[in-house]
Order: sequence, then C-alpha cells, then structure tokens
Amino acid sequence: MRPVLRDARGVTVVEFAIILPAMLTLICGTIEMGHMILARQVLEGAVVDAARKATASLETDETRRRDIMTASITRSMAAFATAPGQTMEIQTKVYADFSSAYPETYTDQNGNGRYDAGEPYVDRNRNGKWDDTTAKTGALGGPGDVVSYTVRFPKRLLFGFVGRFIGRSVTLPLSVTTVVRNEAVVRG
Repeated sequence: MRPVLRDARGVTVVEFAIILPAMLTLICGTIEMGHMILARQVLEGAVVDAARKATASLETDETRRRDIMTASITRSMAAFATAPGQTMEIQTKVYADFSSAYPETYTDQNGNGRYDAGEPYVDRNRNGKWDDTTAKTGALGGPGDVVSYTVRFPKRLLFGFVGRFIGRSVTLPLSVTTVVRNEAVVRG
C-alpha cells in the first residue's frame, strides 16, 4: 500500500483542470480573432462593391441607390451575425472632388488635435488658407461628385465569454470607409 502523500495518480487530472480554462480561452480567442479579421475583410470588399454599384446607377434616385447598397452589403455579410438589437449603419458624405474630401495636413504644434491659426500646413489647393473637409448636401451625390461611404457593422462575438477579456459585451463594432467618384455623366 502506498502512502497518501506519495500517491501521484490524480495529479494529471488536477493539472489539466487548472490549465483547461486558460487553454480554452486562448483557443476561443484565436478563433474569435480570425473570425473578426475575416468579417472585416468581407465587409471591406462588400462596401467597395456596393459603392461601385451605387455609383454605376446614377440614373436611379438616391433612395433606390441606398437600397441597392444596403442589400448588397447585407447579402455579403449574411454569414456574420449582428449583435442583438443592433443594425448596420451606412453614413455617406458628398464632396465636390477628392481634394475637398480630405483636410489639408498640418502640424499640430500645441497638441490639441485640431488646426489652429498660425500652425504650419500643406496648402494643396494653393488658396493661401487651411481647408478642412467641405461636404456638399445630398446623401449620394450627383454626376462627378466624390462620395465617402462609412459602414458600421455590429458583429456579434462567437464566444460571449471572450468579450469579457477584451472589454466588450457581445458586440465587436467593425467600421469600413471607402471613397469613390460618381460617374461624370448620366446616360439618358
């Protein structure tokens, strides 16, 4: 008969029980990360494709073009569940040209995160003043306009408990932006 202090028959089970939660968390976290990267790539491709479809159909009104874009992205993202009670959002901004879609770069000397008079900047359009983005009215613009599409997709996590480790509940917000120019001419 072996003494109880030297009996090592149950050590492996105890060690496995201690390591199992950490191991499962790492495995599930890795799967979650891969799924998030895949979802982000699919969303990026879906937004670019939907923006192309929206700009290629300027003969239709803005409401119908938005519906085409929403349906295209929804179809592409069908394999990825949205978080409960949340929906995908599409935000658009219309600009006259590409140079007005991006602010002129500047050196933030005082570190306040915005341009202040006197800070050096790159005067791209050579008008002698710093220019921020200057959006036009309208949701999807007209012929020749530049449109910025930003899509926010609230992806549901595969493993809810992983969300506690990354500081999220069951939602992983994905956001993608693309900027395209509408056709310059509407065929009639």
